[in-house]
Amino acid sequence: MFDFKDVLVISRRVVPRYTDLTPEEVCDMFQSAQKIGRVIEREYNGSSLTIAMQDGPAAGQTVPHCHVHVIPRKFGDWANNDDIYKDIDKLKLATIYQAKENSTLFKIDNEERKPRSIEEMAKEAEFLRQFFEQSEM
Repeated sequence: MFDFKDVLVISRRVVPRYTDLTPEEVCDMFQSAQKIGRVIEREYNGSSLTIAMQDGPAAGQTVPHCHVHVIPRKFGDWANNDDIYKDIDKLKLATIYQAKENSTLFKIDNEERKPRSIEEMAKEAEFLRQFFEQSEM
């Protein structure tokens, strides 16, 4: 399986739903997703992107802060392309449970792909930071 890298793009102002964003915030969020997508596709050797948003609890949103997932993709990284959405849900659950000490509530479905620690995710964010000038964001 392709190494699942999931970058979240969030609005600066905390709002629960996409429709709560101003037109300017929508523009900023998706321009940021575009810039971030270019970088992570290149740095993680992808050839495409999945950009996903679950807007509201009935759509699968588990964090009440509007956000977009940007994921670099390759041919064959998932046998069925739509399975990525199941893995996005599992990743969100893993992150929630991982924050609790000694959690055993979540099991990875693929032994090759282990949940990343908060420290690993922070290190990855610091690595990606070099590709963005403060003035661009």
